[in-house]
Formats: sequence, C-alpha cells, structure tokens
Amino acid sequence: MNKAIIGGTGVGSLPNLQGPFETETAYGTVQTYRFSLGDEEILFLPRHGSGHTTPPHAIKYRAQMAALKKEGVTHIYALATSGSMDPSISEGSIVVIEDFLDCTTSRIKTFFDGSDHKVAHVDMSDPYCSHLRSLFVQNARKLGVDIYTGGVYVCTEGPRFEGKAEIAMLQKLGGTLVGMTGIPEVFLAKELGLCYAAIGLISNMASGIRNENLAHIDHGRRISEAKEAVMKVITEVFSTSSLDQDHCDCSNAVLYL
Repeated sequence: MNKAIIGGTGVGSLPNLQGPFETETAYGTVQTYRFSLGDEEILFLPRHGSGHTTPPHAIKYRAQMAALKKEGVTHIYALATSGSMDPSISEGSIVVIEDFLDCTTSRIKTFFDGSDHKVAHVDMSDPYCSHLRSLFVQNARKLGVDIYTGGVYVCTEGPRFEGKAEIAMLQKLGGTLVGMTGIPEVFLAKELGLCYAAIGLISNMASGIRNENLAHIDHGRRISEAKEAVMKVITEVFSTSSLDQDHCDCSNAVLYL
C-alpha cells in the first residue's frame, strides 16, 4: 500500500471504505481508512477527522504525515477546498496546484525542529510532485475533465475567512486560490521524501471578488461535481500508472548538514 488520498470538505463517500485504523506516531495517533482499487488497497486520510471536527489550525499535521510514511505510503494526492482569487476560475473548478504562499502564523511546520541536534534544509523549488501533477493533467484530459493548471495556493491560518484587503494583497503577490490546510502538509511531505500533489476544489470566490456572505453558502454542494471528477481522475492515475520515485526529485529534497 503505497498510495494515499488526503481529503477535506465534502470528501469521504468512497466505495468499499473500511476503517478506521489507528497508527501510532511520535506526534500522536492518527485514524485512517482503506478502500480497494482492483487488487490494490488505497489509504484515505480525512485530515479534519471522520466527523470533520478538527479546525484547520488545530490539525496534527506532523502526526498525519508521519502516519502515512509509517504505513508505507510514497505517493499522495491531497484535495484542498479553496476560494478562488481569479475571477476567471469560478465555483466548481478544479485547479492543479503548482506553487504556494505561506500566510500561516502558529503552526509547527517541520520535523527538523532541532530536537535531535541535527540541522537540515529542504528544497522547495518544485514543492508539488511534478510527476503526479503531470499524470493528473494527462488523465484529466484523457477523461475529458476540465482543469486549470499553474495554481498558486495561498494558505491562511483560519478558521476565519480572509478580508477583502487581504485578498487584494494576496492577488498582487500572485496568489490564485486560497485555503487553510495545504501548509504544512506540503513541507512535511517533502521532508519525508514523499511524492505529494495537491488539487484545489473551488467552493467559493474569495472575499471581495463577489458580494456574497461566505458563511451562508453551501461549500460542499458547490464542489460536489468537481470532487467526483477529481476522484475519477485520481482513480485512473492510481489504477493505470506505474508509480515510482524515479521521475521526480521528491525523495532527494533534503540537505543534511
């Protein structure tokens, strides 16, 4: 079992889902699930918990990523419910994320915290696995699924939504979609040498793009069709592609001093 999906809002209705299974790590206990894809077992991690009870700033990201590593996972697709800062990318759109801007403030973002008296640095010039991204794009086009590429994901602390002035600033910095969960997932995956790609599901336009109250919309409904399409593409990738770590630098991104 070397393949996993991390899901957030509106994800979890997978076929033949079994679990939960508990994995003990140095950072806490993590519950995961399993589902079958042909003869292969795929791990599913609901990052907010099975009942969506953990807010984004309180997720035990290090425990979750350490658990995936411990279970033998090497390839991960993470789904990220997001707001769009690009007026041309509307609700229900699917965005392949290519880069990030980190606006979080209180999260522990590394395994290399100095507790083992070692120093390491991580290359983030290609933060999201280029091979998994390429496979997703190829299979989306093969299946006729419309996607956007080149997304720049801005992660904010949450749990509040962003203000209009903040969104205007983030647009000027180059952000195209905004969410609350993608960081430090991508950092930790890179530190562990895992192939990690993130797919944005647009549930709303960001604050100030339209005159709407973000607390009064049904985010899950707006991404329901996109979620199904994304899972169809990921299933195609996982069932038809021979995945190894020879086509990217994800397993060689750490500089130890």
